[in-house]
Amino acid sequence: MNREERVEDNQFYHVYNRGNDRKRIFCDESDYHAFLEKMKSLAVRYSVATPIYALMPNHYHLVALQNTGGNLSKMMGALATSAAKRYNLKYGHIGHLFQGPFRYKPVPEDAQWDVACYIHLNPVRAGLVEDPAEWRFSNFADYVGPMKVNQRYAAYVRQVLKNERMEKEYWKRVRLHLEGFLPPE
Repeated sequence: MNREERVEDNQFYHVYNRGNDRKRIFCDESDYHAFLEKMKSLAVRYSVATPIYALMPNHYHLVALQNTGGNLSKMMGALATSAAKRYNLKYGHIGHLFQGPFRYKPVPEDAQWDVACYIHLNPVRAGLVEDPAEWRFSNFADYVGPMKVNQRYAAYVRQVLKNERMEKEYWKRVRLHLEGFLPPE
């Protein structure tokens, strides 16, 4: 996204960044937890809601909404600075943690579930877990757990995942057939 485009109040944004040279930014559980805790406290300070997020070993995704009078840019800048300082101190690293400033794209109302689904399925697509609820560094489990924030959304994500797996199996069978490993049906 063009950095000159202002972040508008009460608009959802897909916010993301990855490690410099695509390197890990979260090396152990404490790194994930520290980032999440800092993100939550900064969200309160800068009046930003983060209803969707997933932290991956070398990048993060979140959906953020800047409330009226809030400041998403300052929040993300403070979060990046905090994460970099913590990482450099802990791992004896010098220099940038992230490949650049955070990036963001507005999320139109008709694409909100699709973007949220993309974010929550990131750990599954990366082969880190079989089910998005198993990834402890996203908030998908909040949608299916005891609080059950939105069961319709959770069912939607599970259906997308089921369809992707069915399609993957179908194309695997087609490839095997074409390679002569399966007889025609």
